[in-house]
Amino acid sequence: MFGRVSNGLMRCRIFRFQQKQERLKRRYGIIPDTPVLPYGPQVVKSIESSAIKAGRSARFAQTSGSTGHPKQILYTKRRLLSLKFTFSDMFARACYAFGIKRTSLYVFNSFQSDASLTSLLLDEQAAPNYISTLQAPYRVQHSSAVQALASTYGAAAVRLWILTISNPGVLYATNPSTISTFLDELARDWQQTSKLIRDWCNAPRSFAPEVHKIARRLESHGCNERLMQIATSDAPLPLSVCAPAVEAYICWTGGYVKPFLDRLAKHLPSPRYKLIPMYSMSTETIETLPHFRREDVAFLPIAAGVVYEFIEEQELDRADNLLNPQQLEPGKLYAMVVSDAYGLRRYQTDDLFLCKRMLNGLPDLAFVRRRSLEYSFTGEKLTAEQLTSVFEQLRAMYPSQLADRFLTCVPTHSANTIPHYRLLILGNQHTTTATSRNVIATRCDELLCEINCEYGSKRSTGRLGPIECSNAEIRDFAERFENNATWETQFKFLPLIRLKSC
Repeated sequence: MFGRVSNGLMRCRIFRFQQKQERLKRRYGIIPDTPVLPYGPQVVKSIESSAIKAGRSARFAQTSGSTGHPKQILYTKRRLLSLKFTFSDMFARACYAFGIKRTSLYVFNSFQSDASLTSLLLDEQAAPNYISTLQAPYRVQHSSAVQALASTYGAAAVRLWILTISNPGVLYATNPSTISTFLDELARDWQQTSKLIRDWCNAPRSFAPEVHKIARRLESHGCNERLMQIATSDAPLPLSVCAPAVEAYICWTGGYVKPFLDRLAKHLPSPRYKLIPMYSMSTETIETLPHFRREDVAFLPIAAGVVYEFIEEQELDRADNLLNPQQLEPGKLYAMVVSDAYGLRRYQTDDLFLCKRMLNGLPDLAFVRRRSLEYSFTGEKLTAEQLTSVFEQLRAMYPSQLADRFLTCVPTHSANTIPHYRLLILGNQHTTTATSRNVIATRCDELLCEINCEYGSKRSTGRLGPIECSNAEIRDFAERFENNATWETQFKFLPLIRLKSC
């Protein structure tokens, strides 16, 4: 019922969109010559001014910093509540559109708090009530008892325990890498990831009363039989056995995450499991919201309280180049510019979207890439777009080693080496041999020389060294970059990343 009502409200929002945009522009003081600004001193000052007005309710979420220094974005209690409602509204409409029978949700959030928006949204001072626990079993993960279990057995073991007992209908993670890493870990290290359940079945009295209380809150039909089946199995069991009610997963599908989606499709094959794409959202703002017509999903720039404007890909960031959403043309790329009540005035998000089609006068937007993601040692200006093209060619040439692996390039320089780029193959450490890595590195170097003449020139003169290639575990790489163990909350896997130690 809630999903049907939400669908009706979405249609009303679409109908009234243009009128509300004009009203918001007047409210925020957006005039024709208001400049387009990237994150910098002027934006920071505007955010600080809004924070002073917000008073004691002001809190700040930190961006991941994957493409630069972390940004501090203002969030108030009211804004956080609105964001939670937006997610609940999306979930209800998705369940209605896709015919999801069991509407309980498991979110792959981090077991540790950090400065991310995800942590702000999941911050709870008290334990969730019984009904909330049934609807959202992941919320018990913030209790001290579950935190202690994670310290003893590891996050994957605790996730498996919660999933098996609660048996949710839908899984959610912003990054598909988070779910695929969990399922990879179950398959690769079953003895460790199932140890909590074995101890739970064999020595239940060794667990604290608070843990038993949480388990009783999570209980679903048949959970004891599923727990015992896991405890007595020496071989990894599929998710269909551990949590048979799961029928869909929601995650981000835009940008550079296709390798993780491919891995997930092997663990959660269609049509047994449905993939519901997540709407575009940055720490700064909600960029799009889904509009469901059965299982056909369009992503519209229609979040409450946000003014949306766009600049065509090749145009300069000038006010006279701005377009309203209704002026976009299918097949073209646009950078999104947003304004809101929290200090952003014609803020250049630097996110590029493809206008796929127009629906009811609004563009259906698919995130493509970051607009200004590049690196240069000596003027070669290596871009994420160039690397993405090379990575696609490498996967086609070496499918057994790279087909479903994520590739990223890291600038590397030390006192004892010539500046060069390191190609990292993220996945199992034993994915590729040293010989095959050398072959892949050489071919990658050749392709970059072909696609970027400045890179080729610097390589021929010796100002840049050859590409090197290494394997890396997904979790280890992400935690090293973030310098903490909470990478699941917002870490972005990009084709070009500068490690903090570089």
